[in-house]
Amino acid sequence: MSTKKQFLILALLVTSSILIGQNTESSTRKFIDKAKFTRINKDWTTIAKFKSGIGETVEFYPIEVINLKTGEKTNALQLDMKIKKPDVFKTAWIGIEEINEFITFIEKNVIPNLDLKFKDKSSEFIFKANEMTLSYFIYEKTKRITIKLNSYDDSKFKNYTFWTETQVKKIPKLLDILKIIK
Repeated sequence: MSTKKQFLILALLVTSSILIGQNTESSTRKFIDKAKFTRINKDWTTIAKFKSGIGETVEFYPIEVINLKTGEKTNALQLDMKIKKPDVFKTAWIGIEEINEFITFIEKNVIPNLDLKFKDKSSEFIFKANEMTLSYFIYEKTKRITIKLNSYDDSKFKNYTFWTETQVKKIPKLLDILKIIK
């Protein structure tokens, strides 16, 4: 293959990677933004809630979003995060196309390692959706969940982050919520 062809292929791959990497909004946010009239149905009985020691919270629950003009519907996972510094409440969505990957990540990487312990070692498992990143970190006997909202809006504060060590055992409840949406 000629050098020009190799360069052209490389340039196309780099450009498409950059364009794909810039997609930070979920399909749910795009669906809501496109609709002029929207209804969001939330099931408050089906929730996975994580709370930190300082009172910050992250709640995950299934939603159904309806475009009231067209009748088009989509299911998604809504995440509400309340953090103290800065004192803010933010909502993010995980689109239906990301749910199966999230389920697989938790089933294959987190659940089997909930009781994992190390000596002088650590391991971190990271799932990145368009609007949220979840990390499960193990250092010796300590385990931590970190949930970060990826930058998806014009807020002057970026990368809102929540973490907890005491709520790790609640991850199976999050998996139950994800399976309802699927």
